[in-house]
Amino acid sequence: MAKKYEIAEALLRINAVALSLDPPFTWVSGIRSPIYCDNRLLISHPTERNLVVNSFLEVINSMDRKPDCIAGTATSGIPFAAWVADRMNLPMCYVRAKKKAHGKGKAIEGEVYEGEKVLVIEDLISTGKSSVAVVQNLLEAGLEVTGVVAIFSYEMEKAKENFNRVNIVPQPMETISSLLELAVSNGTLSQGNAILVNDFRNDPPGWYQRNFPDTP
Repeated sequence: MAKKYEIAEALLRINAVALSLDPPFTWVSGIRSPIYCDNRLLISHPTERNLVVNSFLEVINSMDRKPDCIAGTATSGIPFAAWVADRMNLPMCYVRAKKKAHGKGKAIEGEVYEGEKVLVIEDLISTGKSSVAVVQNLLEAGLEVTGVVAIFSYEMEKAKENFNRVNIVPQPMETISSLLELAVSNGTLSQGNAILVNDFRNDPPGWYQRNFPDTP
């Protein structure tokens, strides 16, 4: 496994983490946030992406139940799932949160077979809604999901609630807590701004209302 802070250091090094308090970022879910982690930048940095892929492999190889197939979440989990599957010489598929509205209307792309054990590779967990939808699509196809491994998690309570619905505890390799610890210790982030980000993590809607009371 990567050393403590090693992945956080990599994300900061390639500027994958950005902070903007005013205006905040708007996530695809509609949540307004002071922090944005863009793990997709890793695909352009061979050293950092190899660190992440190697860490994925260490986590997966330490698991009791070995997968028959590696599933990437569409779209950001796809390249990492491809690299992991290639290293492990395993089949790969990718899974959408929603079925296509055209063609064959599939949620799962690639060949999978009922009863197979599938491990899901995710790049980032915020509320966990899309990751859980991917798990549910795999379960509905008769597959056994052995786990969800992610590069980064915002450690939101909502994510825990969503994953409880499918009886899975995700395994992020980096979290917002460790990233903030590192950013404060190396001077990238002030202690005050770290407190603001933690306030957001603990209560996203409340954070926005407290800081932008006059904005809808």
